[in-house]
Amino acid sequence: MRKVLLIEDDALLCWLLEKILKNQYEVVIMNDGMEAWSWLKEGNVPDLIVSDLKMPGLGGIQLLENINASEAHKNIPLIIHSGYEDAIKRKQCLDLGAFAYLVKPFEPEFLVAEVERALKFGNERILVK
Repeated sequence: MRKVLLIEDDALLCWLLEKILKNQYEVVIMNDGMEAWSWLKEGNVPDLIVSDLKMPGLGGIQLLENINASEAHKNIPLIIHSGYEDAIKRKQCLDLGAFAYLVKPFEPEFLVAEVERALKFGNERILVK
């Protein structure tokens, strides 16, 4: 079973996202970016990361930057989700190699489709410098 690292600081949304994904994927939950980064640095390598953009401590953009700098993790596809549409942040995330930028609320089927697409094509992510 493929492993998805879910990083979300909102407990209710975290529960919902896990419920949507857990039948098809092994879901590992972290409640903030720093916790997730520590877990990754311990040698854990999920097949995909789904992360909130704005979190206390280490946010989605900083997490993307850290992942890009890591040989062990730079090929992991990462989907960013955010509670607000922000063209500048979207572009920044995509330029840093995010596979997708989703704006909440989104339909569960759309999330599943993006996860499946990222797992299929995620190793082809291109970093724009």
